[in-house]
Amino acid sequence: MDTPGQKIVAAAWRALPFLILLLLLLPPDLFSRAGGGGGGGGRGGGIGAILIYPFVLVYIAFLHYKIYTKNREAAALIERISAADGGWNMENLKNRVAECYFKVQEAWTERDQELARAYMSRRLYDKHKAETDLMIEKGERNVLKDIDLLEARIVEAVDYTDNSRDQFWVYIKGAMIDYKAREPGGEVISGKPHEQEKFTELWKFTREGGRWVLDEIDPEVGMDDLSSFRSRSEQS
Repeated sequence: MDTPGQKIVAAAWRALPFLILLLLLLPPDLFSRAGGGGGGGGRGGGIGAILIYPFVLVYIAFLHYKIYTKNREAAALIERISAADGGWNMENLKNRVAECYFKVQEAWTERDQELARAYMSRRLYDKHKAETDLMIEKGERNVLKDIDLLEARIVEAVDYTDNSRDQFWVYIKGAMIDYKAREPGGEVISGKPHEQEKFTELWKFTREGGRWVLDEIDPEVGMDDLSSFRSRSEQS
C-alpha cells in the first residue's frame, strides 16, 4: 500500500502536465497529423512560463528516463521470445514501424487510406477513412511535408499464446511540416506551411492476418501512460 507521501508525489506528477498547459499562456494553433494529433503553433510566454520552466525540464528528464527503462524491458523480452517466434524479430519490427510511419502520413495527406491499408488494422483504417473522407467533403487537406522519423523505441511488448492478441507500443518522435489548406487554391487554414516542427506520440501495433499493423495513435506521451506499460509473455 502506498504511503501518504508516495500518494502526494504521484498526484503531483499527474497534475504537472495540466499546470504546464495552464501556465503556457499563448495557445497553439490547431492542426492535425495522421490520426488527428495536434500540433503547436504559438509559443508559451509570460512570467508563468518562466516560473514553470525548471519544473518542465525535470518532468521531461523523468519522462525520457521512463522511456529508456521501458524500452530496455521490452527489448529484453523481445530478444528472449524471438527465438521461438520469428514475428518478434527486433530488426523486422523496427523496419515495419518505419515503413508504417511514412505510409500512414502519405495516406493521410493524400486523403487516400488505400495507400496504407496494409499497415493499419481494420478499425483504424475505417477511422482514418471517415476522417479523410470528411476532409474531401469539406474541401480541405492536411498537408504533411518534409517528414522525418527521428526516434522509434518499443516501450511495451505483450506476447500471448494466441498470436492474434500480441501487441506492442512504440514511442515515436518525428518532425514534419504540418498545416491545413483549403482546396482548390491552397489557402492555408491553420498551421505553418514553411516550418518543420517536432512531436512525440505513442503508436500501438497488433497482429492481424499474421502481420503487424498499426491499431492506435495516442498523441499524448505522459508518465501515466508509460508507467502502465509492462512487457510480459504468457508463454514464459
